[in-house]
Amino acid sequence: MKAQCFFALLHAAVTCALWPAPVEIESGELEYAVWLDKVLVVEYVCDNKLLYREESTVRWHSALTEPVLHLVQYISNNAPFMGLANKSESLTEYDVVRRAVHRAISAVRESRFVPWKLHSRRTSFEPQSQSAQRRYLSRLRIQQCNCSPKDDLDTKSFFSSDESYTLSIKEGTADIDATSSLGILHALESFKQLFHAHTDGIEQYVLNAPLIIRDRPKWAHRGLSLDIARNPFTPQDAIRTINGMATVKMNRLHIHATDSQSWPIEVPALPALALKGAYRPDLIWTTTDMEQVQQYGIERGVSVFIEIDMPGHTASVAHAYPELVAAFNELDWSNFAAEPPSGQLKLNSAKVNNFVDTLMHDLLPRQARFTSLYHAGGDEVNLQAYLLDETVKSNDSKVLQPLLQSFMTRIIDHAVENGLQPIVWEEMVLDWNLTLPSTWAQQAELDTLVQVWRSSKRIEEVLKRGYRAIFGDFEHWYLDCGFGGFLDPYPSGKSPTGVPFNSSGGQKSKLKPPYLDYCNPHHNWRHMYLYNPLVNVSDDLHHQVIGGECLMWSEQTDSVDLDTKLWPRAAAAAEVLWSGVRKESMIEDASRRLGEWRERVVLDYGIRASPVAMTWCLMEGGCNL
Repeated sequence: MKAQCFFALLHAAVTCALWPAPVEIESGELEYAVWLDKVLVVEYVCDNKLLYREESTVRWHSALTEPVLHLVQYISNNAPFMGLANKSESLTEYDVVRRAVHRAISAVRESRFVPWKLHSRRTSFEPQSQSAQRRYLSRLRIQQCNCSPKDDLDTKSFFSSDESYTLSIKEGTADIDATSSLGILHALESFKQLFHAHTDGIEQYVLNAPLIIRDRPKWAHRGLSLDIARNPFTPQDAIRTINGMATVKMNRLHIHATDSQSWPIEVPALPALALKGAYRPDLIWTTTDMEQVQQYGIERGVSVFIEIDMPGHTASVAHAYPELVAAFNELDWSNFAAEPPSGQLKLNSAKVNNFVDTLMHDLLPRQARFTSLYHAGGDEVNLQAYLLDETVKSNDSKVLQPLLQSFMTRIIDHAVENGLQPIVWEEMVLDWNLTLPSTWAQQAELDTLVQVWRSSKRIEEVLKRGYRAIFGDFEHWYLDCGFGGFLDPYPSGKSPTGVPFNSSGGQKSKLKPPYLDYCNPHHNWRHMYLYNPLVNVSDDLHHQVIGGECLMWSEQTDSVDLDTKLWPRAAAAAEVLWSGVRKESMIEDASRRLGEWRERVVLDYGIRASPVAMTWCLMEGGCNL
């Protein structure tokens, strides 16, 4: 029996190229093509009660010429907030499911993805468009249990719900069964990937029916981190990224919202932060921008949460509040920061405490409407900077540790008071030995999560201290690596006066050809696909690993090249997060499935993903060595 199931999975993986790979696919003995009917009846049953029944019909699609279709899709991609609930309007799980169903059916009907690249040239790979014995898919039945879909959506329960689902297609009907609304969203993403457009430009079909998919994720936290502070990004970039994430069932978008270089987000209680700290006034994300991005994420099963990294990485605060920042923009920046400009919040200042309180009181209640997470930062705190902090005047870690403990406890208290689970970078635990679990809340879902980035070996160190961990180290899952450094050597080859600090200069440039970055080489999708975060973790600690993130730092990335650097590599990470640790023997099959995913998102979502493989390799079944 096991062998038969294994064969069914392998066979279906070739014909049903889903990404990420589901837990189980069964394909029936009588395989046939199913065409999407021009009238599709949709039924949504929740707790055995029919919530709605409607007919989805082809009204305008087949009558439009291809250029007009392209225009419609362009407008959709560039007007991302159309159709969202108003800011004051409450959102229910019923709304989320119904809108997702409408989007899924529209996506299938409007798809332009013809999989010609996946078949040898001049072969007939499509089912006949005209046949007297054609089978049609005319009904979509969705059944959900344990739900209250017409109550206001609670983000905490929504994003922590059971994500499993079953999807079957047989006898003219597609059935989706799930415990939660989130499971339905995932099933609909798989439903969309089963369909191909026919070259006639009018109809869509599924191959190898009947089939059954049973699926569930390996890890709960399946994330992508996007730095919007070092180079400018727009809310539309985040929207496009969310669209890509939803297709691969990623569910956490971590926005690294501020850094030393700029403060691009509006804080109404502290308006000078963005007005003076952003690169330009037109590059500020307003509170409305952020809320619309977060709601857009909710409707696609993606929790969008932000990070205000503190006390390091805060030089941009000095543009508005110079009295709060130590070692701001020092000429010898490398002595006081990981990268320019230097500057971080003072550690023993009543004014800084008041600033943090004001910021948290403004920011966190707004965040709590849309997410259950808040990232408090805490990485790369520079000891030397506190020699220039008149409230401390010391770089002794024994002096700084209790001050840092008080500072981070203050922020985490604010997060917990607002019902947000705090996240910190690993240094807070491993380098500074801070005590950060939110045990005073007596709720496990509010315990501090620790994000590990420097080495996979450090995951177990974090777990042994009793914390739960998020993985994604720079040697495997940093998406900015391998593009070269962003720093230049001194024009004269030697440092100017003042570098090193308060010296006469004359130090040789540290940069040498070929000017590689610290985390080279480039992490290609295969490298990311084979990342095993558990390799150094004992079995008894695996339950404390809640998931991971791949990360895009933006020193050399902006809106123009974001898509090509994110995708398809982030999709490779997504399969690890959904399906579990991958093996080298899976790469060939992954190339085909990921190649199909790439073609689909380029054509149907306007995502400028890089190619997975040479077209000839996709057409001829792979290129092996």
